[in-house]
Amino acid sequence: MISTAATTITGRTEARSWSFRLFIAVVVSLCPILAACGGDNLLLPKDGEPAKISVETGDNQTAGVGQPLILPLSAKVTDPSGRAVQGAQVVFVPPPGGTVDPPDTIRTGPDGLATASYTLSTTAGDQIIEARAPAIQSPTSATVAFHVTAMPEPAESLIRVGGDSQSVQVLLPLPDSLVVQAVDRFGNGVPGVEVTWEARNGGEVSPETVTTGADGRAATQRMLGGDPGLYATNARAQDLAGSPIAFTATGIAPPRPELVLTTQPSSQAAAGEPFDRQPELQLRDPVGAPLNQAGVNVTVQIASGGGSLGGKTSATSNENGVVKFTDLSVRGETGARTLIFAVDGFIPATSASIDVTAGKPDPGQSTATVPNGVPGLATALAIRLKDEFGNRVSGAASAIQVNIDGANPSAGLPVNDDGDGSYTAAYTPVRTGTDAVSVLVRGSPIAGSPFQSTVAAGPADPVHTTAALGRSGLFGFQLNVLVTTRDSQGNALGHGGDQVTIQVNDGTPGAATDRGDGTYFYSVGVGFGSVSVTIFLNGVAIAGSPFAI
Repeated sequence: MISTAATTITGRTEARSWSFRLFIAVVVSLCPILAACGGDNLLLPKDGEPAKISVETGDNQTAGVGQPLILPLSAKVTDPSGRAVQGAQVVFVPPPGGTVDPPDTIRTGPDGLATASYTLSTTAGDQIIEARAPAIQSPTSATVAFHVTAMPEPAESLIRVGGDSQSVQVLLPLPDSLVVQAVDRFGNGVPGVEVTWEARNGGEVSPETVTTGADGRAATQRMLGGDPGLYATNARAQDLAGSPIAFTATGIAPPRPELVLTTQPSSQAAAGEPFDRQPELQLRDPVGAPLNQAGVNVTVQIASGGGSLGGKTSATSNENGVVKFTDLSVRGETGARTLIFAVDGFIPATSASIDVTAGKPDPGQSTATVPNGVPGLATALAIRLKDEFGNRVSGAASAIQVNIDGANPSAGLPVNDDGDGSYTAAYTPVRTGTDAVSVLVRGSPIAGSPFQSTVAAGPADPVHTTAALGRSGLFGFQLNVLVTTRDSQGNALGHGGDQVTIQVNDGTPGAATDRGDGTYFYSVGVGFGSVSVTIFLNGVAIAGSPFAI
């Protein structure tokens, strides 16, 4: 018995010892966990202290915007055992625009309830009001939310939302729908409003009648008509301010095939002369690929610069869609030109600039000025070359030929180019009379050719003036002198006006009589014997003076 009792006592002792060691091990193993959870900061609420806040009444209500809820919002604060906590602080936090009453902190009553009234903001839709119990440390238990819905007021106006001022190819719908919205006085969308759509200037809308959705919006699709230009659409809602709402859209012409210049005309061309490089075009489809279409008749005209075109001004495409012109020229004044090539249904093509210069000199447009001549002095001829359009022609001296017939014949006078279409030639006549001056351009006489040039004698020249002396009367007592005035080329002047005096021996000079035909006569008695005669022309002794007779 003693042995059995001892064994029993020993077994119990060992069991208690094992239990104690297990308790110590559990405590030791929990220490890190407790430390990680905050150690000394881990304080759990006791019975009677706030542990949780929850919605009691007032959740999920509906009212008009800006209006108070019918039922107040009520939140309940309880302790860990779920019992109501009196005196706990609760704050109701409204969304922007909403208000709670009272706005300050509320203390719970004996039933653990905190109650406040709520007036909705003027923004339609869901609104959330939070009830917060600052004394509760657990974030998940310290706040509770009330969800309420604000309904818009009746629609007051119609506004444009989107889809205005779009552009699209004709006969296609606009990329974006046309959208309007029915709104109350606070700008909230109002559902259930009927909107009618009206297409103007062609095309259609679909649907024509739309009821606004939950967001107050109504949309339609706009299809344009077949003409490029402006299209209008109206949206109407009965009795709403702003109605009708006007939308505009632009219809764009569909892509067209085009004419493309594959060979530009010459960049420089003489007026009236075919281009050295004639233009060629290719028909292309709307995406730019060659269009192999024969029989398309393309016409060309001047796009800028004035004047007209010479040659054949239309050409027809071949089986490859190629259009070739062969003899085009520009007729008119010099200057820059551009050409435009066109045919119905195709986008036209415009050439690069063409610098038009003067054409070939035209005898009918060219002129010359030929003055009268003076023997011994150069007679200058002025020639002005122009083409058939009146443009001054430079650099064409080789095209001019000048010949002289008459008193002073000469052929092939040299011609100088003075620039700007002006040319000069000159010859020096030596005989008086009439010269016929012929001016030829490219082998043909210019207007007025041949021109008459009268060559009159020049000033009296004592070197070439001549005199005839003789004696007459009984025994030759009378001296007779006849002076003929001549110019530097020996041409008789044929007119008077010069001063001729005669000096016999050393006597006083006597004036000869001016006979008005370029001759002067002097007669004086000298007696017998030889005499010396000096003849003066305008104070200068003529050649041969003194004469002995």
